[in-house]
Amino acid sequence: MNQARLITLAALLLPGLALSGACSSEPPNNPKESILDPDGDETPADPGDETPADPGDETPADPGDEMPPDTPPGSQMFTCDASKSPMFKSRDVLNMRISADFTKLNSAPTKEESGSQAVIELSDHSDAAPITANIIARGVSRFNCGFRPFSLKFEEKQKDNIFAHLGKSVKFVTHCGDREGLSPTLKADSLETYEQRLLMEDTIYQVLDQLQMPSLKTRLVRLTYHDAPTGKEETHLAFVREPEDEMAERCGMEELEDLSGVDTSQFKVDQQGVVLLNLLNDFVIQYDGIDGKNLVEMADVDRKAIVHAPYDFDLVGVSRPDYVANEGRTLEQNRDAFADWLRRNQSPTLFEQIDRMLARADQMQGAVDQSTMNEENHEVFSRWLSLYLGLLRDFRACEGHTDDPSRPLCHVEDDHGNRPDSASAVDPGEWSARIEPPGDADMFAVDLQANTLYSLGGRLPLELFDAQQNLVASASQRAVSFKPSQTGTYYLRASLGEQLVTSPLLPRPEELDRYISLYADDHGASLETATTLEAGEAGEGTWELAKGEDEDWFLVSAGASANVHIVLRDTDTGRVEVIRRDAPADELPLEEYLLEGDNDVSRLFEQPGEYVVRVIQMIGLRANGSYTMTLQ
Repeated sequence: MNQARLITLAALLLPGLALSGACSSEPPNNPKESILDPDGDETPADPGDETPADPGDETPADPGDEMPPDTPPGSQMFTCDASKSPMFKSRDVLNMRISADFTKLNSAPTKEESGSQAVIELSDHSDAAPITANIIARGVSRFNCGFRPFSLKFEEKQKDNIFAHLGKSVKFVTHCGDREGLSPTLKADSLETYEQRLLMEDTIYQVLDQLQMPSLKTRLVRLTYHDAPTGKEETHLAFVREPEDEMAERCGMEELEDLSGVDTSQFKVDQQGVVLLNLLNDFVIQYDGIDGKNLVEMADVDRKAIVHAPYDFDLVGVSRPDYVANEGRTLEQNRDAFADWLRRNQSPTLFEQIDRMLARADQMQGAVDQSTMNEENHEVFSRWLSLYLGLLRDFRACEGHTDDPSRPLCHVEDDHGNRPDSASAVDPGEWSARIEPPGDADMFAVDLQANTLYSLGGRLPLELFDAQQNLVASASQRAVSFKPSQTGTYYLRASLGEQLVTSPLLPRPEELDRYISLYADDHGASLETATTLEAGEAGEGTWELAKGEDEDWFLVSAGASANVHIVLRDTDTGRVEVIRRDAPADELPLEEYLLEGDNDVSRLFEQPGEYVVRVIQMIGLRANGSYTMTLQ
């Protein structure tokens, strides 16, 4: 996993909760569900400048779908072009017949063993020549379906046919179907239910496609499966899903995994893109689409930015309230959770994206109206759009009114003041802050003693000022240690800076509350405050924090056969990291986990030299504890 991927996953955990908000009734819109379908082992589609194919005489897609949304100037960063492929020039159901070894495709124990040669024919284009490709099963959870999702893999990019401008690999999503041992999440009571789920999934894609934001296009297919070995045929609904790299290209980016020869280690997740990703996921009630799952990762190379698009909507709360992550919540309960997420994340970026969604409300409703879902599902989707678009219209009036407690839809109660005169008084130790909505800052007043060693740390950027507002210390990600020159009251400021706050729906408290510590320490957490440990000495240490994350640094001179032991007392576990003081910047430290009792860590000192030793507290059943480190 490259560094950009790590940055990506770390940036996607967000806050939000449940609030009661008034909603007006407006024209509804119907999204669709998608299923968990990470296809990690498939050959990426090859972008290129193929010759456009003749789309034939199909009914053209609604021209409104291809028009840029009405949005304020300067907001076009995530506006995507129309697809060049004739596959997506129409919303009509495409009639297709595929002849292949479907017995093997749907029964092989692995994807690699499921492949065969396929011949594709288009019933609506009787004069078109048959198309050949390799067919192979795909999917993760849906690999267990009776009808597995699959990919068609072409030897070369297609031209002059329906697959033009889709690269060399095209994915199909199928209706699943019964199979022995199928999980309760995927199993349905009838073929009609399986196909209704597929229609709802496709409708979600179609609704989001109206926004011209990064989202995968789809096309329904009435697919006749001809099993070549047996000659048996059956026909079911499926849909074609746009290749991820093709979507990235028409959105002015590249799929991250396709970048070659580009150093992505300094790429950062686009903050506006994070807001948009979560807005769209929360809009379709996607509880299964945060923390790195169900995402297309794209890179804007010029800006060195990473942007995400959501996909896999089979288990969204609109269509599958019975799914475990959705906990059977009603549309009204989900709307109230969405209202809370909105008020906690309000920012100019969020209001701008909401403007774009409201400007396309009619087109979103149109996507639902065109769907061939049954009457019951049409009603559910229309009610969902009515509730959610009504909420967005009401919330749009909140801009500039976060601090007005008479507006419960807008107001966020602040847990701590943001100025020295409104700072919360605390004692040295541990506490938490809730930094919401964007731009919030929390200030704490704490009395410190001169020439006493303190350590400062937390899970957000921190700044410590003296009484004259001079910056004394700052920390972000890792603890820092310092000694005040004067006794007195100091002011600690916690904020997220330029980061836009985002959060999951219905978060746990630890996903909202940011941990902060400012405490008197026995050993510092920096080279300047580290304790020197001589050979023959025993270094005693205490971990002061109840929630973990205390670090004690030692400077050690080790000989050719260093004998180093760390004895933990009254605690379950810890960690030690060792690195040479003259090591290159890219050299990683050696580390070892510590257990209660005697730990021989001599192997970490590979050669004579000067070392920095970090003894690190970890969260366990008994986080507080003490230790002795000896060097012989």
